[in-house]
This record gives sequence, C-alpha cells and structure tokens, in this order.
Amino acid sequence: MMKKRTEMRCLFIVGTLSLVLPVLASPGETWQNLRQRYLNLKSLAGSFTETIEPADDTGQDPIVFKGRFVFQLPHCFRLEVKQPVSQVIIGNDSVVWFYFPDEKRAVLQTNRQPVPLLSFIQPLLDSTNKIIEEGAGILAFADNTAGFLNELRLELDKTNTRIIAFSFVDEMGNHCRFQLENQRWNPQVPAKTFRFIPPARVTVEYQ
Repeated sequence: MMKKRTEMRCLFIVGTLSLVLPVLASPGETWQNLRQRYLNLKSLAGSFTETIEPADDTGQDPIVFKGRFVFQLPHCFRLEVKQPVSQVIIGNDSVVWFYFPDEKRAVLQTNRQPVPLLSFIQPLLDSTNKIIEEGAGILAFADNTAGFLNELRLELDKTNTRIIAFSFVDEMGNHCRFQLENQRWNPQVPAKTFRFIPPARVTVEYQ
C-alpha cells in the first residue's frame, strides 16, 4: 500500500507548465519589482521540501518530500527526490521521465499535466496576470479556471525580491506547500542534466 501511494504522489509532482489566472487588481510595487527581477531568471537550482496535507476527508497524515531541483527556462527541469524514497524526475514541455532506482524501473510520460513545482514561475513571466497583495511577504492569486493549483500563494523573503516558498490546493483538495532552499540563480547547467537514458536492466513503462 505504501509503495502504491508513494508512486501516485510522485506522478502528481510533475505534469504541465500551463497555469491560467484571471485578471484581478492593479499590480502593486512589490509585484512589479518581483516580476522584473524574475524576468532575468534563466536557470535556478537548489533544494526543496514539499509538504502535502491530504484533503480533510481522507484522514491521512501529511506527507513530506525532500530533494534537489534545477530548472532551465523556459521548460526543462530535473528533480532528485531523496526522501521518503529515491526518485529522479526529468522533463520538458513534451515528455517526462520518472526513474525509480531502487525498483530498477523507469516511466516515460508523454501527455502534459500540471507541473506544481514550476507553477510559481508562470505568473511572473506572463504580464497579463494580476495579483492580490495579502499581507507582508505574501502574494495571492485567484483560483484558476482549469481546476488545479487553486489558492496559489507566493511567500517572499524579507526584501520582497525572492520567492522562498509557495502553496496551493490541488484538484483533489490536498494542501501543498513547496519551500525552496539554497537557491542559486542562473547557474551554468550542462545540457546532459536534462537528458535521461534508462540504465541497463531497467524496466521501462510508457504512459
């Protein structure tokens, strides 16, 4: 049961990069300054902690994932999950590989689904997105019309120039929060970082 539950969570961590948000209010100074800074972002690397609080009616305990990430805008990413199980997730805007080294298994997913870990980037790059400033260091977005990643909130550092965490409610009603740590801006990332070739004696599944 635990193995099945872990795999299902892993397959939810990554999916499409698209996020459609409605127009709300005139952007404030914090939003404008933050957006201008992120327009210069080409790559980002660091570590993350994802905490998932299941929907109220499930009765399940929160689940915590820890690992490292690297993005290469506009659409390449690599996640190395260290806890609670080892996983490597590599993808772009058309394909995603899920590699489970302990199980000697890899899954290739070709359909696009939401990419929660990248969701905070899209509003910053789209000039039509507007925000509601919800207290010091918090920028909140309205629910998107697609039904996933609702109640998106960006948490900023003390200077209001860097996103240190973000949270949302997924399409199943789970409350998810990603904390981004040890951030390195615009590192040089080799192209091979985003390539995956299944090792020998690894079973490959296609979805």
